[in-house]
Amino acid sequence: MLAGSWTVGTVAGGATTATAIAADAPWTLPTAPPYCTTAQADSGEVANCVIRAGQGLPESRGWPQPPFPEPSGQTVADWVNLAIGSTGPTVSKVQAALNNNGASLFADGKFGAQTFGAVKVFQAAKGLPVTGVVDQATADALKVKRMTGGTFPPAGWVWQGWGYNGSPALAAWEKLLVGNPTQIGYLKPNQLKALPDALPLFTGFYNEIQARGYVVKNGGPYVFRCTASTSKDCKGLTRYALSNHAYGLAQDINTNDNPMVAYYASGTTSACAVPMRTDMPRWVVQVAEKWGLYWGGYAWSSGCASPSTWRTKVTRDPMHFEFNGTPAQARAILKKASSLPCLDVVNPAGTLSVHCLEKGELPAANTRIAVTTTPPTGATAALVQLYTVGATQPGSLTTEDCAARPNGPRTTTTMSVRAGQATMSLTTVPLDSAHRFCLYQTAAFNTVVTVQGWFAPSASAPNGLLYTPITPAPERTVDTATRTTCSPTSVCLPAGPVPAGTEVMSTFASHLNPAAAFATFTISDPTASGTLTSGSCSNQTTGTIVRSATTFSANDDATTSMSLVHTFATELGQQFCSKLSQAANETIDVTGIFTPATDGGTAFAPSTPARVLDTQRCWTDPVTAIEKCNTTVRKGALVRAAAPAGARAVVLHVTGVGAATSAGQLQAAACEVFFAKPTTPPTPAPPAAVQIAPNVTNTNFVVVPVSASGRYCVKTTTPAHIAIDLIGTFSASADLRLLAVKPLKILDTRPRA
Repeated sequence: MLAGSWTVGTVAGGATTATAIAADAPWTLPTAPPYCTTAQADSGEVANCVIRAGQGLPESRGWPQPPFPEPSGQTVADWVNLAIGSTGPTVSKVQAALNNNGASLFADGKFGAQTFGAVKVFQAAKGLPVTGVVDQATADALKVKRMTGGTFPPAGWVWQGWGYNGSPALAAWEKLLVGNPTQIGYLKPNQLKALPDALPLFTGFYNEIQARGYVVKNGGPYVFRCTASTSKDCKGLTRYALSNHAYGLAQDINTNDNPMVAYYASGTTSACAVPMRTDMPRWVVQVAEKWGLYWGGYAWSSGCASPSTWRTKVTRDPMHFEFNGTPAQARAILKKASSLPCLDVVNPAGTLSVHCLEKGELPAANTRIAVTTTPPTGATAALVQLYTVGATQPGSLTTEDCAARPNGPRTTTTMSVRAGQATMSLTTVPLDSAHRFCLYQTAAFNTVVTVQGWFAPSASAPNGLLYTPITPAPERTVDTATRTTCSPTSVCLPAGPVPAGTEVMSTFASHLNPAAAFATFTISDPTASGTLTSGSCSNQTTGTIVRSATTFSANDDATTSMSLVHTFATELGQQFCSKLSQAANETIDVTGIFTPATDGGTAFAPSTPARVLDTQRCWTDPVTAIEKCNTTVRKGALVRAAAPAGARAVVLHVTGVGAATSAGQLQAAACEVFFAKPTTPPTPAPPAAVQIAPNVTNTNFVVVPVSASGRYCVKTTTPAHIAIDLIGTFSASADLRLLAVKPLKILDTRPRA
């Protein structure tokens, strides 16, 4: 209701008003849509229904509970029986107690027919005489006492004549409310106040109706008081009488043009058939309903479903719009109603809310985005592709759980983000009980997340795949810089850059029949920035599953990324194909294969991400055994790390920070690969794990076989800093199997088309 006070007018039964014949004619005789089902409200699809205020206060629906001005210093008085016609604060307490026992009353302190009936139901349930009168025995069963005396309002509560706003007792409560950050038509910043999950519904509603031509002369406000039909200062009432305005869950619009008025029946004319005074066109109300808001013009109490509904009296409140759902429903509605990309974000306290990006807005630095997945039954982790774009400053992206965690640097890095360049990386993420994980970003940029596969225990994924690393070294299938390159149609090109759009065939030997494989893709000397995709070859008849494998930039000499590829058995061996969007050289190394469990292999176990080495801090040189701090690893040096017991392969994020000298790469492999004697013909060097550029930070996902000694090694071909984060292992004792699926996009913060 309006922050100030006004007189509730009456319109005599049978009165008529002229209805303008225009597109924006006021909706003076509305018919309400049906009530939303719980499923509709939970899904956010509420444009053709209204969310009804159910039994209980907003806090029973998940909203915070505000304080309430209870009189101080009261004493217990002798009980006085209550019956129809009784009024006062003791009646309010009885009504509230009846609600706690299953009734659905308005605790207005007036003992009427509904209260009488609720008392009789309660008495029957408790084996008391069914009289409808609240005697001492009934009061004791309800645990209600009659109080007298005391001071009202209590200390800390200051009545302003229209509300308690700004009272010391409300200081903590009012800190929970947020205001509109920007101008909304005629409404100034911070003119609207609401709880965080509700405010976007009201601002979205205001934005839309003003953009379509409805003029908002005044709007709001938050006001802490009881309802307009009771004693607004809440004297003698219980918290059941609090207005939704006190919760920041209601707004009033154009109060002078849309007064709250009581209408009465006359003869055979229902009160619902008396045209109300309003300037609200029907479309404004329908926009409100799309945003989940209930309109007071449908009338309070039992309301008017349509003009034909019989009521002797109704109170219509067309200025008033309120939200009656839960915080989760508010977030679902926001994501459905907004035309902008909307993100689930988690604050440092671990609280989830929704933020819809304005036009041109990037998710900001220190944003934690909660990514909700829909995994198959039993899946507890996901294999996802991360893609970032739009960064104007360097930063990083870290996958983590969504628990409370302060903003600031993370101890691990999932992916480095470079200004002005698109970046892509594969990773694995554990899922919480809500099938979620969080992304924390240290700079402003857009992110796209695509699921490449799921990891599930053997009990729920008996047909899941197990992993076998290719040892002692990965198998190189393509090297366009030094070898002839062929397409699946046997068109071969001499060594050199591959033209854009050319399909390149990869074939590798395996005594097993893998369904998928991990492959490392290195792109060098591109003519322009672009992407590489992998999938089944055009001559395959089993269908194409296309995956983005990596992005590359014309500014870089080389780019490396690991990807999951689907493979197909051919007469030549296991096969898959790749395609570049821009001309470049490409090198492909198959590092491991996924096969049915009947073929053997190792299962996956995710680890809590942990940094096992960071040469920008203190580390022990593997050759000299001397501890060094913030010292670059010299060219050609090996850094050895111990794998968890039993691991056959480790899953890592490896970060390289280039020194100012020259470009190079980090290579990761089982340690014996680096100590193997030269062969004829020469064995290809281990594939790049990370490309290094001077003064640039790059991070990549790699899966590295473990030596018989339980170690794995990282070598740098140029002076650099190295960081290694362990995020999982493949071992015989683990149980998660891979379910490789068609790529499924689950997050895209970029503007909608």
